Amino acid sequence: MSAVWLASSVTMKTLFSGVLIIIVVTMAIIDFREMILPNGLNLVLAAAGAAQSVVIGDPGPIEAALGALLAFLLLWSVAVLFRRYRGIEGLGYGDLKFAAAAGLWIGWAGVAPMLLIASCSALLFVVLRAWRQQRFDVTLRLPFGPFLGLGAATCWLTAVSPQSLS
Repeated sequence: MSAVWLASSVTMKTLFSGVLIIIVVTMAIIDFREMILPNGLNLVLAAAGAAQSVVIGDPGPIEAALGALLAFLLLWSVAVLFRRYRGIEGLGYGDLKFAAAAGLWIGWAGVAPMLLIASCSALLFVVLRAWRQQRFDVTLRLPFGPFLGLGAATCWLTAVSPQSLS
């Protein structure tokens, strides 16, 4: 590949990485403050994910679509099972939409690592919060969007490298 093509590909990856980080951080702040992941930002995240899939091609459009579907279905399944087991909502629809939009960025192969990172970081947060407050309160709500964003950004930033563009 030519140096010009590689340089433009690296520039596109950098541009899309910045877009992803800005959207994810914005959504994390909103979710922590208001316990909501706005539909408009989920749509922007999804559109940017689809665009990067076409422009960069890693993951390709089919893998990206499968990632969105898999992420949505996995979290939807968890939400349904939690609701049946506990009788209350455990995940909001914003979390499901966020996961689907993130799936467009990371493809089906990145969904499991994203959910692992999100779940482990959320668990660590809960443990540290309980330790700091000297009590464990199972009724405290936890915004999951920031942790999904951490997982998605980590998977995106580690999966799409300049070497994979050449």
